[in-house]
Amino acid sequence: AGEFAPGSKIPSEVHMAERLGVSRETWRKTLDLLRSDGLLVSKHGSGTYLLEKPRRIANDLAQLQSMSKMIAAAGIQEKESEMVCRIDTAPPEVSRFFETPEEEKFFILQRIRHADFGIISASLGYLPQKYTKGLAEHLPPSLFAYLEETQGLRISRALTELFIPDKADPLRVLLQLPEGCDAFGFRQYHYDSRGNPLLYSLDYLRSDLFHFTILRNRP
Repeated sequence: AGEFAPGSKIPSEVHMAERLGVSRETWRKTLDLLRSDGLLVSKHGSGTYLLEKPRRIANDLAQLQSMSKMIAAAGIQEKESEMVCRIDTAPPEVSRFFETPEEEKFFILQRIRHADFGIISASLGYLPQKYTKGLAEHLPPSLFAYLEETQGLRISRALTELFIPDKADPLRVLLQLPEGCDAFGFRQYHYDSRGNPLLYSLDYLRSDLFHFTILRNRP
């Protein structure tokens, strides 16, 4: 009805529940739906705001593209990421994917992506060290682009597993999720056109900002 201006803060949970004559639980569920529809965004420690225009990062799961492209296509202005790298052993599932001994060490890149309304996603990428010479000195905006432009390796397909991360998961904690928000977890196995493993990644994404679809055909 135009009562709340774009960019304005939505009144408190108690106030809105009383104003609408509903329980606080009903209003919480309403907030979840409005965030899911891309109309509201919650800022950690600040409150919930009406967006200037609906913003939701939409992605067709049948299309393989980097996180940077997904965000840019949604019209969201991404701020500078926080990136930390190290050389270390990896979880057993990473070693199994690359078919290497569990004691083998990998290049591990942790990345936290930001926008003007807070953290968008938190990710971990695992690369074999043979592909990462000099990478620590110049961390790239995209591992997809890095592999293609510097190593001549193109990720052409990926197996993606979707799950809901445990609330105590350290990578999920990095998202600093506002109250009422949750996260999607993506476990991704990336291959080149010949089926060789190139990259293993974990991506945790804010569920109120990302919307995923896939077209399924009946045989």
